[in-house]
Amino acid sequence: MKYQSRLLDFYIGNTKNKTIGVMDIETTGLSPQNSYFILGGLLIYTESGVAVKQYFAESIEEERETLIAFLKDLRTLDIMITYNGKHFDLKFLKYRMCALGVCEDYQFPYNLDLYLLLNGHSPLRKLLPNLKQKTVETFMGLWSSRKDEISGAESVEMYRQFLTTGNSELRRLIMLHNSDDVLQLSQLLPILEKSDIHKAFFSLGFPINNLHISKISFDSKELKICGHQKNPLSYTAYALDHCSCILDFDRYSEEFYINLPIIRKSGLVIVDTNAFEKDFSDLQKYDTFNNGFAVLKQGNSINYRETNHFVKLLMERILEVIPL
Repeated sequence: MKYQSRLLDFYIGNTKNKTIGVMDIETTGLSPQNSYFILGGLLIYTESGVAVKQYFAESIEEERETLIAFLKDLRTLDIMITYNGKHFDLKFLKYRMCALGVCEDYQFPYNLDLYLLLNGHSPLRKLLPNLKQKTVETFMGLWSSRKDEISGAESVEMYRQFLTTGNSELRRLIMLHNSDDVLQLSQLLPILEKSDIHKAFFSLGFPINNLHISKISFDSKELKICGHQKNPLSYTAYALDHCSCILDFDRYSEEFYINLPIIRKSGLVIVDTNAFEKDFSDLQKYDTFNNGFAVLKQGNSINYRETNHFVKLLMERILEVIPL
């Protein structure tokens, strides 16, 4: 069953209307410069449960066509769940894509990386001996659900043997290891409840329709928002409604930058929502909102929940102005 959470829906949109998948890859080593993509696993949530698809390279020569097939199905997702995908899976795939000359303009779906969420925004990193996926599975009581008993390193060695022997049992064990990884990872979403989720999404970013926010920050005079465009276009403006600001969307880099003026007073960082032709009354539920003014930061403490909510509403207004 798909994990249900109002907070998760707030940050990634109504999950009932999203195509969500869990992704994991197997390779012949850690370095994409001298290793190969050999297997991709993709679990997709469906109305009746989950479906697992696997893309296996029967030989090194099949790496390119296997990768293309895997990327084609990844493209159908709105949200992609990974475990350390940002620093390994996606980097590896991007390098191999470049090396093989495939999908040069390819854009990955929004990546919800559970490892980054735990490593930076959960007390579990201090409680557990490490944050390996299998360690977290054990903590969550999921270890008994695993059928495979091999490690990633053993999977690599088995693939080398498979290339020589064509042994179908070796293929089965490698694919079982991969399918168990995505199945188990799909069960780890409740780990979100053991994290500072508002701080996590402030740091890691979140999607808003065709825009993927990657960073929110403050400087002495501005709130800065940057990210990537799913359907890139070029657009530049120096005002939004009655607010003097900078909107910079670049279709070549596929990035966007927004610089918004802030008010600094008595140690507070404040934004004036009255400057925009949009209803920001959703922010009234916070004690930090009054008469259209939202306090985003108090001293050195960022109000992560309020800031994320303001940014979300602001981006919705921008999407009303710019037909992205």
